[in-house]
Amino acid sequence: MPHEAILVVDDAPVNLKLTGILLRKEGYDVHSAVDAEQALDLLETFHPDLMLVDIQLPGMDGLELTRRIKRGERTRDIVVVALTACAMKGDDEKAYRAGCDGYITKPIETVTLAGRIREYLDRRTMPPPPPAPEEPAPAAARLPGGLSFNAAERESLRRRFLEDTSVQVRHMMEGLKRGLEVQSAVYMCRDWAAGATVLDYDDIAILASEVERYLTVPTPDAAVIDEALSNVMIGLIEAPESNSGPVPGSIVAALSGKRVALVGFAADDAERLCVALERASAKPRYFDQVTTRDSDPIRDCNLVMVDVTPATKDTFLLAAGPAAFKGPPLILAGLRDQIQALDQSVQLRACELLIDGWQPEEALMRVAHALSRQSSAAPALAAPMLNGSAPSLVNGHIARAALEVLVADDDMTIRLIVRSSLENAGIKCRMAASGPEALQMLREYRPAAAILDVNMPGMDGYEVLSAARLESLPVRIMLLTARQQEADITRGFTLGADDYLIKPFNPPELLARLKRFLRPYTEPRG
Repeated sequence: MPHEAILVVDDAPVNLKLTGILLRKEGYDVHSAVDAEQALDLLETFHPDLMLVDIQLPGMDGLELTRRIKRGERTRDIVVVALTACAMKGDDEKAYRAGCDGYITKPIETVTLAGRIREYLDRRTMPPPPPAPEEPAPAAARLPGGLSFNAAERESLRRRFLEDTSVQVRHMMEGLKRGLEVQSAVYMCRDWAAGATVLDYDDIAILASEVERYLTVPTPDAAVIDEALSNVMIGLIEAPESNSGPVPGSIVAALSGKRVALVGFAADDAERLCVALERASAKPRYFDQVTTRDSDPIRDCNLVMVDVTPATKDTFLLAAGPAAFKGPPLILAGLRDQIQALDQSVQLRACELLIDGWQPEEALMRVAHALSRQSSAAPALAAPMLNGSAPSLVNGHIARAALEVLVADDDMTIRLIVRSSLENAGIKCRMAASGPEALQMLREYRPAAAILDVNMPGMDGYEVLSAARLESLPVRIMLLTARQQEADITRGFTLGADDYLIKPFNPPELLARLKRFLRPYTEPRG
């Protein structure tokens, strides 16, 4: 399998997640950026083998980003492939003139994307001839499913598409009153239609194309466009995965009346979080930036969520050191690379993490879980200690052989991936292939933590978790699951899970979450 690094630059979260899933399944190391400026920041310390760059980016567009990459002595060897929502006459020529090595038209063909990427990487030393204009793939080839996605991945993408597109439609409807930039609106409609087609929302794709048609007539009629956008919004609300259902009672109980600070989030993400929190009767407060350490509005909140970006990395909330911020519980959100770049003391200080492509319902569950833990302090858990003292961190790794973690999954590939990640961080692993075997090893070896797959033979992960809690076994437990329904995850928390992770997962994220479990065993005793 390949191990090349790929940087995807696209301002559409659904596209980022879709491309990431497809390429990670092929073994690529995938990183992402939402605009050209963030991509350039990443390129200061990261050198990908290939970049997929959306031409229509906010601010600096993809073609200008490509020109800068090809002018840089350190970056000019990176293969750059342009992405565009619709092939306009001359677009391919513009891309090649800017320095692009290739050109892919959206909607992305899920069946052929990995092969196209492999082609560009294999011939990176040869000047590529301009390809013939691409013919649209048959609908069946573009649909997720089959060999491309499992059910959880597909549902996740569909939910994210509905959420993001709803926000963008509302913004476009508001923009009609002030005057739209027509070409940008047309490209956005093409993105909606492309995403809807890939995700099997044919009715929404037709409605989005109708909006584009009304935008491109010689004299656009604002009233007609507004009505067409309203139809798109109705289609989004009526879609099966729309998050318009009631919030589970346990989440409402945990969040009702709680003040949640949102720091540094982009406007769209802040709006998505505010809508979700208000549905759970919480009181979100948005802060563009927080510069003073004695910020009373922040300290007055019950919980603080920080979007980790280059713009927020120097705020005192993310300052290094165990005593840098004494205040409400902290949740870190953002791209995996940005969070992992933080000082380890900051990562360990966070009570929860929202990494890569998070969704509002996941945010609600993690906020509720964090607040529930805060209000009812968990009993201290005994852990295996070396020579009676807590193990220490050495260069960011837990002292080798200091702790044991049980990995229980009936899939040998998953067990080996997790074991490799943990042992590279100095954490000793024991492995089980079934529920009964996992419970027996919890009783016999008393590991500091356990990672349990929900679907195991004999006893499932919920049953093992329930038995461990009934027997008061001193172990932190993370559930590993392909299920993304709120009821399933809430059930895990209700039974006493300390965390959960959705498959497919990133091993570095699993490790980051596990280190938070092990924090009581890695902090020096005073």
